[in-house]
Amino acid sequence: RVGSFLMSIEIIPDVFTADFTGEPGQRAFFLQARSSADLLSFAVEKQQVQVLAEKLKEMLILIDQEDTIMASMPERDPALGLREPVEPQWQVGTIGLAYDESEDRVLVVLHPTGDEDEEEEEPDEDEGVRVLLRRDQVRTFTLHAEAVLGEGRPLCQLCGLPMDPAGHLCPASNGHHVEI
Repeated sequence: RVGSFLMSIEIIPDVFTADFTGEPGQRAFFLQARSSADLLSFAVEKQQVQVLAEKLKEMLILIDQEDTIMASMPERDPALGLREPVEPQWQVGTIGLAYDESEDRVLVVLHPTGDEDEEEEEPDEDEGVRVLLRRDQVRTFTLHAEAVLGEGRPLCQLCGLPMDPAGHLCPASNGHHVEI
């Protein structure tokens, strides 16, 4: 981004991944697209990674009901760890998905967050990054992202909220339950 000008970029990456830096409870999440010529990192919210993985899984099933994604277990792939430098181009605001049947490619479109002063409006099609993925890349991304998301803080069995290593004040206990 140069001033308020942001150009549209299209990349056909060798690797498309999601991962985080930092400790549970203080993690920063990123999407990263890598090719021999480019290394693009984008800051995202954890929930954006979760929804992206869910929607990509749904898309694979819509494209091919026999896809192996449903029978596969989420697993962190060491090849999909973040590469340095993890300097985000910008914070992702909206993510769009499409399928190009003629090329058998899934299109992930990343748009930056708008300026605080701007009113909510549709993202400009000329702004953002278009990432073209093969189905095997989508499958690998989805399984890896699900595993990464599962590495967070454990959830409380009573309230479902994340528990910090230092303890947890559970709202479901109404102050009567002391965590051990």
